[in-house]
Amino acid sequence: MGRRSSKILGNEFLQIKPQFSNNNIKAFFSLRSFPANGEAGRNELAKIVGFKPQNLITPIQIHSTNVNFVLTADLVPRCDGVFTNKKELTCSIQVADCMPIYFAHLSENVFGLVHVGWRGLVDGILEESAALLSKNGYKLSDFEIVIGPSIQKCCFEVRDDIIKKFKSEFIIRANQNGVYKVDLQKYAFSKMAHMGFEESNIELSNDCTFCLQEKYHSFRRDGKNSGRMLGLIGSS
Repeated sequence: MGRRSSKILGNEFLQIKPQFSNNNIKAFFSLRSFPANGEAGRNELAKIVGFKPQNLITPIQIHSTNVNFVLTADLVPRCDGVFTNKKELTCSIQVADCMPIYFAHLSENVFGLVHVGWRGLVDGILEESAALLSKNGYKLSDFEIVIGPSIQKCCFEVRDDIIKKFKSEFIIRANQNGVYKVDLQKYAFSKMAHMGFEESNIELSNDCTFCLQEKYHSFRRDGKNSGRMLGLIGSS
């Protein structure tokens, strides 16, 4: 299970995995200091990192298992993951504790972004993503994957009503208040490895969005007042 740090560019965003095997593919993630407000924020980040705002694919996220292969820049309703093979397009998502999972083909201009919260993880959004790629003729082993900054096992706490949804190997023992912690990244890694993605091609960020208050927004920490981070992936 590979873990590495992303490259900080300025003080407003990270470059995710500074060097994909496919040199044409670039990926980014905004920090708390970047004003990621609605369409304007997404467009501004795209311009800063060298993508064209008019070519953004924007899913309207609902914590679902819905993923789509998209061929035109547009809003995608009721969707939590988008992929494309159109090099002029850019995939985007927004998160504030959930996992932003980046997919980049090793040699072709095929890439995607999936918003994975605990509900999507247990309900099968990664399985749906794998099925979508296979349906479109791609081998899962031909993708590099990065699980970006998200809430980590130190801070993701659940009680009895939720813990039964997770396999025991991903659960950390309950504390004296009956609260369990779950390693969502390890669970996502295990799922993808069993589907056919290469373990050596999957990397995980160590950054916890809940812990690193000065660096990231966190819905669990700040509630409805929380801001959002943006993820982008595209071809240069």
